[in-house]
Amino acid sequence: EKKGKILREPMKDSDAITLYKTMRETLVYLTHLNVDDTENIMLERLALQVDGSEWSWHNLNTLCWAIGSISGAMGEEDEKRFLVTVIKDLLGLCEMKRGKDNKAVIASNIMYVVGQYPRFLRAHWKFLKTVVNKLFEFMHEMHPGVQDMACDTFVKIAQKCRRKFSILQVGESMPFVEELCLNLPSIVSDLEPSQVHTFYEAVGYMVQSQSDMTQRDILLGKLMEMPNLTWQNIMAQAATDISVLREPAAMKNIVNIIKANERVVVALGHPFMPQLGRLYIDLLNVYKAYSEAINAAVASGGQYVTSTSAVRGMRAVKRETLRLLESFIERSEDNELILSRFVPPLLDPVLGDYVRNIPEARDPEVLSLFTCL
Repeated sequence: EKKGKILREPMKDSDAITLYKTMRETLVYLTHLNVDDTENIMLERLALQVDGSEWSWHNLNTLCWAIGSISGAMGEEDEKRFLVTVIKDLLGLCEMKRGKDNKAVIASNIMYVVGQYPRFLRAHWKFLKTVVNKLFEFMHEMHPGVQDMACDTFVKIAQKCRRKFSILQVGESMPFVEELCLNLPSIVSDLEPSQVHTFYEAVGYMVQSQSDMTQRDILLGKLMEMPNLTWQNIMAQAATDISVLREPAAMKNIVNIIKANERVVVALGHPFMPQLGRLYIDLLNVYKAYSEAINAAVASGGQYVTSTSAVRGMRAVKRETLRLLESFIERSEDNELILSRFVPPLLDPVLGDYVRNIPEARDPEVLSLFTCL
């Protein structure tokens, strides 16, 4: 995009979406009319993929989309039998096919189908756990698209099955989310920053489902341990030398930390407050430091410096800070707390800075934030 960031942007094709919705509804109606017929047709088509007579990426993608579309249309026992057969066949197909491209396509379809059947996953903990651990394996797979699919499926499953991860399951020594937080650095070690942010959102849904407030706060602290440690290191260095904040690596780290926090806010809502409280004053100080640096650069080099990589990096931190605050305020359940604790320290570093800036250096997110307030 024009500010230099690489974005993964979902594109909406309204005609295609309408067509797919109609097709899905038709498949659901047909399943209601005759469950056995629908099941047999889909399994016959899958058998033709397995024996190779109709094998192609397009055919497999289309079939798996159809299988995912009828989730919830069968009775629970029928659905269980059908899904177990489908997953076994797909796993067998993945073992049988040669070539990384083929295996990646099949793996992506397995992830898609599994993510479409939350009722089955909620009813079968061991299978759910196996699926999620398999997704963690896929997060280390470097084949294009596999990590994205793994993260997208993980967040979908975390949303639909969140409570299963935060309670102690039979035969387990601790709730899954606690074990996950312990292993988090190794799980996300091969992911791109945007994928890590999606991962944090997914775990945020699990944390949100913990009904005990004290336990939830402890879980939140464990989840945010890694970004908090990086944040503390940067703040400690900046306390002795403020120029550290202007290093490209530091700006990149700060942006990623703030984005991870923002995704957790989206999942967690108001209970995110203890974590925001830890960062808040430092966040505003960093915002202020970047504002002063941008103003000084503009004063010496004119408005054209706003297009340099250094100024773009500083503005990226400011923008993400504003988005984080807006996301939290939108989801806050305590207006008095926001007005008394969060707004007063915000006014001069953010609103005052907006007024003082030249038009080219003003961030529209400031207006969005104060509209939200």
